[in-house]
Amino acid sequence: MDARYDFGRNWSELAARFENQHLERACEDLHRLVGDLDGKTFLDIGCGSGLHSAAALRLGAAKVEALDYDLECVETTRAVLSRFAPNAEWNVARADVLDKASLPSDSFDVVYSWGVLHHTGDMWTAIENAASLVAKRGSFGIAIYLKTPLCGPWKIEKRLYSSYRWLRPPAKALFVSAYMLARTLRHRDPISFVRTYRSRRGMEFLADVDDWLGGYPYQSTSADALETAVERLGFRTQRRFNVTPGVGLFGTGCGEWCFQRMEQ
Repeated sequence: MDARYDFGRNWSELAARFENQHLERACEDLHRLVGDLDGKTFLDIGCGSGLHSAAALRLGAAKVEALDYDLECVETTRAVLSRFAPNAEWNVARADVLDKASLPSDSFDVVYSWGVLHHTGDMWTAIENAASLVAKRGSFGIAIYLKTPLCGPWKIEKRLYSSYRWLRPPAKALFVSAYMLARTLRHRDPISFVRTYRSRRGMEFLADVDDWLGGYPYQSTSADALETAVERLGFRTQRRFNVTPGVGLFGTGCGEWCFQRMEQ
């Protein structure tokens, strides 16, 4: 039984529907987190759909290296970059962030990994290996799941969802129904929420639901633990967003951090 979630399948289906508005929103989110990219080298670890690699090039990155463990994500990213940045300097390759031999030997001005390192099965080693690729005074932009009281049950759900495909349609239907009911009971319009999801998130609602329910392996951490660990690697916390966890009834969101490597 292979419990690893097939991220590539989800991303390839979503990427086929990308439009300029998806890229524009990705540019806004990327710039908010890591700042100016003009003329910088950019490493995207766990590139997924390739959308943020394309955003980095749109924001002026001189060169982009995009890596993913999933071969389908590698092919999807190549297609997205060929479409949105055909004349830019970029490369896409398969790599495992837990295997240093598969990673680039160069360092990069910006190393970016959004919502990826907690899906490797060894989050802390993945964070350390990714951080080692940041150049002096460079930026390390990551998003990691925040720990909640319900992370244990969610880990079990994700393993089951990833292992048994026949469970996916009913699990997704149950989650969406419960989530919409909860929004209704809180007097928040669920129909409007879904209709405006793309403009707010730059993603598709059902694709994000599938990604959340199936995201296994799965780990999470507190903001304090993450910042302490990364700062011990020679960084300082530069920016942080959404770092207060909720109860976790419908899952947990990602905290976002941009760290800067200090002079050594």
